[in-house]
Amino acid sequence: MKPLLRSFFMFVRQILKDSMLAAVCSAAVLAAFFIRFGVPAIERVLCGYFEKEVILADYYLLFDLLLALVTPYMFCFASAMMMLTEYDENIASYLAVTPVGKKGYMLSRLALPASIAFAASVILLWEFSLTTWPIGMIPLVCLLTCLSSVAVSLFLFAFSHNRVEGMAMGKLSGLLMLGLPVPFFLSSDVQYLFSPLPSFWITKLCMARNAIFLLPALLSSLIWIWLLYRKFSRKIA
Repeated sequence: MKPLLRSFFMFVRQILKDSMLAAVCSAAVLAAFFIRFGVPAIERVLCGYFEKEVILADYYLLFDLLLALVTPYMFCFASAMMMLTEYDENIASYLAVTPVGKKGYMLSRLALPASIAFAASVILLWEFSLTTWPIGMIPLVCLLTCLSSVAVSLFLFAFSHNRVEGMAMGKLSGLLMLGLPVPFFLSSDVQYLFSPLPSFWITKLCMARNAIFLLPALLSSLIWIWLLYRKFSRKIA
């Protein structure tokens, strides 16, 4: 346990020393303030200008889901960038053969940051959400978004050779968020073309409030993690 914690705290110090990654982690708080206070203000302005009662209010849930996903995404993106830096400097391979081990390295770089992201996501969504959530729904949704964000982190590390490539791939990985708005704007069966995306099922779960969508939401994230972890594991060997 001690080597694992030392490895994790070393990881945290490295992120705090990197101004860009520190800003990435704090961006979730800025997003929360914008969604909670900026979106309703924009709604009032638009309603007054177009003389309509509702313009954005029907999509408040979408903004809440975006906040629930952005928070762990930012944390896991920072984690992936730091892992790529360590990989480029051969630190990852070194740590894998120390008492930390490959499993400990994965836990300190993925599981622990994702756990912190989960807690931060729950707090931010609880305090800054635009809609009323049922008891227990916020932790469940935040758990699902954290799992999908871990998949993003694995994707960035597995398919990038260095940090520069990782930042470019980060734009591509943002497509995994594309599933969030689909159920809001597509009512036909065409929407199921996005079913491989965990974010699609998370939205379906929140819109329908039906536990039947929990299983595909969970399985889609776990399948992505399983597929990408195999390449991640080979890369740090």
